[in-house]
Amino acid sequence: MRDVLAELRPHEPKLLSYIGRRHRDPSRAEDILQETLLAVMQQSRKHQIDSPLAYAYRVADSLIYAQVRKDRREERLGDADYGCDLPIADEILEHKQRVAIFEAALLGLSPVRRDIFIRRHMDDQSRQDIADALGMSLESVKKHLVRAMAELAGVMDQATGAAPERRPLHARQ
Repeated sequence: MRDVLAELRPHEPKLLSYIGRRHRDPSRAEDILQETLLAVMQQSRKHQIDSPLAYAYRVADSLIYAQVRKDRREERLGDADYGCDLPIADEILEHKQRVAIFEAALLGLSPVRRDIFIRRHMDDQSRQDIADALGMSLESVKKHLVRAMAELAGVMDQATGAAPERRPLHARQ
């Protein structure tokens, strides 16, 4: 049995140069050369190869063409094909943490203020409807809403480490 690898060793630089010229990405030439030598060696164990160098050139061409076909398929796919609009796990966790902080801050409001806030922002009732239902003046409902928003914003700012939002003096109550 012949050692085809020993026969090909002196021709490796010439084969590498050939692969580098034929392939669009010369940086892959070394990898293709190694794959070529492996394929020739494996085939020589099954069948006798009369001209290992000619066979190596044929194998190299086949590997180059296969790589080019693979690259074309990958180019057509692109990153946009794998895009996902769903949030990543870190974003989901961060959102859940903000919701938990907000719920705790909401529970920290006085019962009347919490009730007014929930009716307005979660049940979508008008300020006048809330005032009528609770037997309060419209101005009292507005003040409770403003104060609830300020308290909730303060807690959220503090929890996230954000600087408190600057509000005009007439908005602070």
